[in-house]
Amino acid sequence: MTDEDLWQLRRLFEVMERLRAPGGCPWDRAQSHQTLLPFLLEETYETIQAVEDGRPEELAEELGDLLVEVAMHSAIAAEAGTFDIGTVARIATEKMIGRHPHVFGDLQVTGVAQVLSNWEELKRQEKPGRESALDGIPRSLPALALAAAVQRRQVGGAQPATPSGPELAAAAANSLEQLAAGGEEGGSAETLVGELLFWVVELARQREVDPEGALRRFAAERREALRKAELEGRAEASPKAGPAPAEAAN
Repeated sequence: MTDEDLWQLRRLFEVMERLRAPGGCPWDRAQSHQTLLPFLLEETYETIQAVEDGRPEELAEELGDLLVEVAMHSAIAAEAGTFDIGTVARIATEKMIGRHPHVFGDLQVTGVAQVLSNWEELKRQEKPGRESALDGIPRSLPALALAAAVQRRQVGGAQPATPSGPELAAAAANSLEQLAAGGEEGGSAETLVGELLFWVVELARQREVDPEGALRRFAAERREALRKAELEGRAEASPKAGPAPAEAAN
């Protein structure tokens, strides 16, 4: 990181302090952690869109918007005396160093799988109050991402074994068959839909596919195809313009 980079970061946080200070921006001064949540969510999804669209310029802008959210929350907390941006940076840095003993320590790893296993074990040590590896998953995650997070946290011991691909396909097919038949044998339609989606998410995870992103991209493609068909249908249905009527004879 260059001196210019550090100066730009400091400049951003100083601008935020000025906006929140007496005589600053009335809107910025009126915000709280709670009122900023919709903007944090929106900026996050705009960042995801920039990544998926493969547009580096937009990604830089959206990451900047996320950084503004970090600056705003940090400024609000600093005013309340709870924490400041230095605290945020220190906690993040210490977490990254602590969870990478194979980089900053003497631990030897054989590959990505061991890195992830060590990461989960270190998280359990850091948060002894959590009774399960599944504790700490945000309830506010989108449904597909929530299912993927639950499945990703499954561990050995008391946790059930992860079903194989054929087992998952059979479970999904069973839920789909009952749902399509309109039967209630396996539970309500809502339960069957939930089961079907959960098994599909697990299949996606095993194939290293992000189900949230996959569905979002397919839905976007489907939307464009339907929009194109709709517009073409309207064009075909609209009356064709004929020749101008001849002027009446005098």
